[in-house]
Amino acid sequence: MPLESRIFKLAKDPQDPGEYQDAYAVDPVRSVAVVADGVASAIFSGQWAAILAEATVADPPDPDDRTAFSDWLARQRAAWAARIDTTGLAWFQTAKLPMGAFSTLLWVEVQAIDQQEEGTFGACRLRCHAIGDSCLFHIRHGEVLRTFPVENAAQLEADPLVLGSVDLSRDPLMQFVSIDELCYPDDILVLCTDAVADWALRCIEAGTPPDWNVYWDMTEQQWRHEVVALRNQRQMRYDDATLMLLRVREEGFEPTAEMPAETDVTQVATDRPPVDAPSFTARPIAGQSIVSPPIIAPPIQDEPIEVELVEERSDDWKEKFKEAGGQLAEGIELASQEAMRGWKKWKKKAVDKYHEKFDHRDESD
Repeated sequence: MPLESRIFKLAKDPQDPGEYQDAYAVDPVRSVAVVADGVASAIFSGQWAAILAEATVADPPDPDDRTAFSDWLARQRAAWAARIDTTGLAWFQTAKLPMGAFSTLLWVEVQAIDQQEEGTFGACRLRCHAIGDSCLFHIRHGEVLRTFPVENAAQLEADPLVLGSVDLSRDPLMQFVSIDELCYPDDILVLCTDAVADWALRCIEAGTPPDWNVYWDMTEQQWRHEVVALRNQRQMRYDDATLMLLRVREEGFEPTAEMPAETDVTQVATDRPPVDAPSFTARPIAGQSIVSPPIIAPPIQDEPIEVELVEERSDDWKEKFKEAGGQLAEGIELASQEAMRGWKKWKKKAVDKYHEKFDHRDESD
C-alpha cells in the first residue's frame, strides 16, 4: 500500500542545524518509514541514527530472528566505525569512543493483505517495531486509535532503551516491542521523536489532541516557527524535533513530483563533514521492483528563525547540568591524577633532601 508523506524537522538549536541528531527515511512505494533519535550525550550519535534509518528503509531487519538481527546490527556497526572521523577530537570526546553512539529506532511497514480476511473490508497490514521512545500515533478520522510504544507522557521521563554502535555485551537486553494490526486507506500514521511525542501526548491528555491534518498544508518554515513558539511557551522540550506524517493510500496511488520519496540521512549531527549516503537503488529487496526509489532530500533554504531567549524549563537545565557535570567530572579526575603525581614527586624530593641533610650531619658528628 503506497504512502503519502510530509516530514518536518528542527534542530535543538535552530542556529546550529548541523547538530541535528535525529534521522529519518521513507520509501512511500514500498511503504516503509523510519525515525531514529541519536543520544546527544554520546559521540557520533547523529551518524549512527542515520545509518540505522537508511539501513532499515533499504532492508528492514527481523527483530524476531535474533541471529539474523544480530548479523544485521553487526553490519551497521561496521558501517558506523568506517564512517566516523576521530581525528582532532578533544580529550573528553576521545574518552567517549569506547562506549560508542546510541539511538532509538522505530519503523513501520504497511502491506496489502493477500487474501482478504472476513471483516477486513479493504484493510491493509500495519506492522511497527520499536526500541526506545520514538513514537507512532495511529489516527483515523481525527481520532487517536493507538500510541505506540509510549502510551502516556509520564513514560517519557525514564531513560529509553537504545541501540549501541559498539557491542558492549548488552544486546540480549535490547528487546524490540512490536504491533501487527489493520489500517485503512486515509488513516494517518504519525512518526516522531520524543520531544514531539511528549508534546502530543500532553495535548491528548489535556483533551486537546493535535489536528494532524493541519500539517499537510503547513510549510517547513511554519513548522519551525511553531516549534520555536512551543519551546518558548515551555510546551515542548528543547531537543531535536522530528515529525513524519504518513497517509495510507489506495493501491495505484503514485507519489507525485511534489511528494518524492524522502530521506534525510546526510543532514545529521557531525563533528566532521558527512559522508555521502549510499544509493538505495543499489540495494533493492529481492523479488520487489522499486518504482520510485528514495532520494536524498535537498536542504531547505528559508529565512533565519528568530529565537526568543527565555528561561529554560526545569527539566531542561537538569539534562544540561548532567551532561556538563559528566564532562567536568572527567576533567576533575584527570586534574586530580596530575596533582597526585606532582605531589608524589614533591614528597620524594623533600624526603631525599631531608635524608641528605640529616644523614650528612650524623656522619660529621
